[in-house]
Amino acid sequence: MTSFYRRDYYEKKLLKQHAFNILIIDIDNFKKINDTYGHEMGDDVIRHIAKRINSCIHKKDIPIRWGGEEFIIYFPEMNHQQLHFKAKKICQSIASTPILGLSITVSIGGVSNTNMHFNDAYKAADKALYHSKNNGRNQYTIA
Repeated sequence: MTSFYRRDYYEKKLLKQHAFNILIIDIDNFKKINDTYGHEMGDDVIRHIAKRINSCIHKKDIPIRWGGEEFIIYFPEMNHQQLHFKAKKICQSIASTPILGLSITVSIGGVSNTNMHFNDAYKAADKALYHSKNNGRNQYTIA
């Protein structure tokens, strides 16, 4: 549906890594979109967001549809400062113009660490994501 890797395919590869620059991207208020406009519209929103994310990343970067309305982007070659820039670019790209006539935003959490197991990196990025959501959405937090 998105041309992104699926979680069940890529999670095994991430579990073998120990250096991470990842972003978790979650569509804000997605349940409301599905409840108001239906699941077909929700699927279309997901497809459009995937296209916008793809336009912000390089071919060597790894986009993964992690679940429902959640995506992970794994950046093999990036530093902490570049991760901030990338998160900001993705956030702005999605919020900049309506998607299918709707104002859509995302919240992003990220982590940049050179010596960490994936499970710990994911937990840190997820905690950063919830910080973004709890502080108003349409923003990013990098741990």
